Amino acid sequence: MKKIYILSAVLMCCSLVYGQFPANRTAKTIVADVLAQMPAQQPQQYNNQMKDLASTGEEGVLQLVKMMNLQDGNAAVEYALSGLSHYVSAEGMEGQRLVTANAYIKALDMVSDREVKAFIIRQLEVMGKGEAVEKLSSFLDNESLGGPAAAALSAIDTPESRKALLYALNAATSDKTAQPVILAMAKLKMSEAENALILLADSPDANKRKVVLYALSQLGSKLSLPVLAEAAERDNYSMLKEGGNEAYIALIKRLLVQGEVKEAEKAANSLMKKAQKAGQTQTREAALEIMMKAKPESAGKLLQNALKDNNRNYRMAALILASEYADGKMYAEVIKNLKKQKPEVQTDIMNWLNIECENKEKRKMITPLVTPIAINMLTGSSFDIQTAAANLLAKDGSTQAVAAVAHLLNDANPQTVTMAKNALETVNGSIANAVIPVIATANSAGKIAGLELLAQRRYTEATAIVLKQLNADAPDVRTAAFKALKDVVSINDLDKLYSLLETAEPENTTLVQQAIARSIQSYPKEKQYETVLARMNQTAKAKQYLYYPVLGATGDAKALTIIVERFNTEEGAAKDAAFQALYNWKDIDAADKLLVICKNKSDILYFDRAINRYVQLVSNPELSGEKRASLLGNVLDIAHTDAQKKAILSQIGNTGSYPAMLRAGQYLDNEPLQQAAAHAVMNIALSNKQYTGKNVEELLNKVIEVLDNPDADYQRQAIRKHLNEMVIPEPFQLTAKEKAEGYKILFDGTNMDSWTGNTVDYIIENGCISLHPSNGHGGNLYTKDEYGNFIFRFEFQLTPAANNGLGIRTPMQGDAAYVGMELQILDNDAPVYSDLAIYQYHGSVYGIIPAKRGYLKPTGEWNYQEVIANGDNIKVILNGTVILDGNIRQATKNGTADKRNHPGLFNKKGHIAFLGHGSPVKFKNIRIKVLK
Repeated sequence: MKKIYILSAVLMCCSLVYGQFPANRTAKTIVADVLAQMPAQQPQQYNNQMKDLASTGEEGVLQLVKMMNLQDGNAAVEYALSGLSHYVSAEGMEGQRLVTANAYIKALDMVSDREVKAFIIRQLEVMGKGEAVEKLSSFLDNESLGGPAAAALSAIDTPESRKALLYALNAATSDKTAQPVILAMAKLKMSEAENALILLADSPDANKRKVVLYALSQLGSKLSLPVLAEAAERDNYSMLKEGGNEAYIALIKRLLVQGEVKEAEKAANSLMKKAQKAGQTQTREAALEIMMKAKPESAGKLLQNALKDNNRNYRMAALILASEYADGKMYAEVIKNLKKQKPEVQTDIMNWLNIECENKEKRKMITPLVTPIAINMLTGSSFDIQTAAANLLAKDGSTQAVAAVAHLLNDANPQTVTMAKNALETVNGSIANAVIPVIATANSAGKIAGLELLAQRRYTEATAIVLKQLNADAPDVRTAAFKALKDVVSINDLDKLYSLLETAEPENTTLVQQAIARSIQSYPKEKQYETVLARMNQTAKAKQYLYYPVLGATGDAKALTIIVERFNTEEGAAKDAAFQALYNWKDIDAADKLLVICKNKSDILYFDRAINRYVQLVSNPELSGEKRASLLGNVLDIAHTDAQKKAILSQIGNTGSYPAMLRAGQYLDNEPLQQAAAHAVMNIALSNKQYTGKNVEELLNKVIEVLDNPDADYQRQAIRKHLNEMVIPEPFQLTAKEKAEGYKILFDGTNMDSWTGNTVDYIIENGCISLHPSNGHGGNLYTKDEYGNFIFRFEFQLTPAANNGLGIRTPMQGDAAYVGMELQILDNDAPVYSDLAIYQYHGSVYGIIPAKRGYLKPTGEWNYQEVIANGDNIKVILNGTVILDGNIRQATKNGTADKRNHPGLFNKKGHIAFLGHGSPVKFKNIRIKVLK
């Protein structure tokens, strides 16, 4: 009675939980709401949906199941039910799970469609338990649903589900219905089914027979060995027939794992002999693996026997399998017999030893044993053995081993030289002492390989040999020496390098310049510059240009000035050298200089290279998108060729800048540039969902019209989806009260018709005026009209450390803080502004009257501000609090607070302006009321 009472209590709780829908919604409403929100975008949203759905209990599940009969697709319904199944199967959800499972069981009697039934059965596979066994068992003899039902019963895995599967096997009316039951047994490794399956192993149905053999391999004991051995023999021990051979191998491995070592070893030995006779290498490999696992102490002997085999695949498999059991004794035995082996076996063993040497501990055991033999194998052996030996010696890394490999650089065969070089590149340690002496005696191929090795490792002790090879008879050796120079020189070689630079052939000049630049890198940047400049000034005027690229490599700003000056004053080779130095300049400082060259018609010969390098420099992703967009815009109109303009538009498309998108949009009607412009607009718009409004919509619709490439259809779909999801802000409107009081809108979120000034950096973005500074301060945005006395209302959003200003009664020229009046717009709490004067904080009349602090909202939130300018009286209300209420005439009767001259302070009227100071800021809902 106690158990029944507890169960009744649980069910009562479930009914109470399931009967109280969230927010008093009905099950029907909850189901509709969940389906409307599919798929969920966030994990929390998904969990909430599943929680709601679980609260509907049986009613919700049955409602969803009924909806699966609709003809317009089941995707959302299946997604919801599948999510519910996983949700209620979680720990602590037993009550909800049981109700859901019973609902599924009930639903199976309600639906007739096979696919729907199969879907429900799969849900029971996810979350069903004992309550589902009886219903699932009823489908086991159904050809359409037996598979899902058997899989579900195997997932449930209770004594009852196992009994049901065993009963179904004996009662199966067809081979087709028996097969999924057998597979379920295999998955569960149901040893209790072994006897029944043995009786079915000779089934006349090939598919059923194959499934039975597989199942016996997964659940069988040694009782099944004869059955599967016979099946393997029928397959002629091949892996490609009915699966009997694979099943036999799997069963032997199973027996080994279960501790039946003798039975497994005996079976594997028998299989090995029969597979060898049948010529089945894969099966022999499998048998060998089992034999080694069964008797690890015999692995070495088994390997030695395998190495006598003529089949290379089998030999290599044996070597790989033996690795697990290899120890010093096995390595010693293998290496001891190495000389006796055939060349092809020697190659296999040496390659295997190379692999083994990748392990540090194994390498300690192997290299002392194999190094003397490997040295001997470097000569008189096949190329494959030589290669394997050289690689082993490289892993050894000892002086003797490295010297032996380096000696191969003397070889007359270029292939051998290359092989030796490749091996030496892998040595973990110094190779200088071995390589340097060889270069003197080697032929050209060996000299070049040696020089390249020394350069790769930057051996400064190799400077002398490299310098000597600069005068080699062979041109390709001389070239290799010049190339190596920059990697082996040091500051001590400067004088030699100077002389070399001034006497080198033109084709080697750049290499010597690189060597000088590398040699002085240990100096600070300024000392590098001074060192090179001093030498340049000591050199004859006619050869000073040779030092321009080296001067440029220092990166010192003073070097850039000299290079630009020389470019402007020199001619011929000297001018070319100055330009090359400018071209190679590594940072953005050179961009402005290159832009000047682009704009100078007298430098037309340098235009193409200058603009290409300019675009490279200003496209650096370390620069802000706005900065890149502005700099790229500088050359878009002056580019000479369509190819150059396309390259610029392509980079503009990577900036993510709103102004850049508008700029690219100007080329959508230019046929040669149309596709590049379209991609730039598309890339920016689709990557920045905050860019909305009429301009964006019109540009994207134009892009849809002009796109012409193999992916155009997909791109149009993406654009249309973006447009459909785009949230277009509603234009700001005055309240009825503001209309009655005479306010006028200056910005409603859709246009900037009332504004002038910097409309490049101040742009419309998602219903706001957003400042994206592209230069040092961002510039100013002015009202087109002038105002004297007024009430000005607006909202603003600051970024961390943002700095802007509100200019009033100001002309359009000059600093508004002095030629007019500036009210600060500032992130007061930013640490960088902790030491400002009190009249410099937000809301203050700059330099005149301080405002109260502490009323700004956190950065990222919108602030509301009202400014009342009435004669000499200025009042600022921030988020409902008066933070400034003063008279500028009274405030300055004893002079200005900042002790500065403010000639425009008492202007009767002027423009209202947003004054950029280099920070991103947003403004919206701007309106004004003129006071008489």
